[in-house]
Amino acid sequence: MQLILASSSRYRRAQLEQIGTQFEYVTPNYDEEANKDLTLTPQDLAVSLALGKAESLRASFPQAAILGGDQLVDFGGAILGKPGSKTAAVDQLLAMSGKTHRLITSVCLLTPSKVYRHTDIAEMRMRDFNRAQLQAYVEADNPIDCAGSYKLECAGIGLFEGIACDDFSSIQGLPLLTLSRWFAELGLSSSVFGQF
Repeated sequence: MQLILASSSRYRRAQLEQIGTQFEYVTPNYDEEANKDLTLTPQDLAVSLALGKAESLRASFPQAAILGGDQLVDFGGAILGKPGSKTAAVDQLLAMSGKTHRLITSVCLLTPSKVYRHTDIAEMRMRDFNRAQLQAYVEADNPIDCAGSYKLECAGIGLFEGIACDDFSSIQGLPLLTLSRWFAELGLSSSVFGQF
């Protein structure tokens, strides 16, 4: 079965490549901002957006497995997405400094016969920082395209004093433990394992 990643994210592509996944990636035909229903809980919103991205490609790839994902930050009930600019990234980080937030990562995998859904929630406890420190961090990692304004795979790991989650890989955008199980169930190919 062909696997389509409904994303143009280089981070998600790198994660799938890490475990040898055979896939193609296609930018979803989906307006995330227009479909952002803020009446939903943060977790339900992440699931809705992940599913919407995958469903937007179903007509083009009816026999494929289509993987959609979404990630957002729940900061005391406020939803934080990608900052889009260095100034906004510093502002987000400064607001979260010394506090705990939840990083919500949802994925949906559509196949011709089944819909898989999964959400990982990481409790992220940030250290205290001042604006100058956070400006220096943002200059170093440029996390303007990352929910929460940090890259844990880079210098961003130094922002935190504690992280609690079931699957650390989900913090980068895709929960690889769950996806590996799904891919094995579907008999998908891996350049590392032959088959998952």
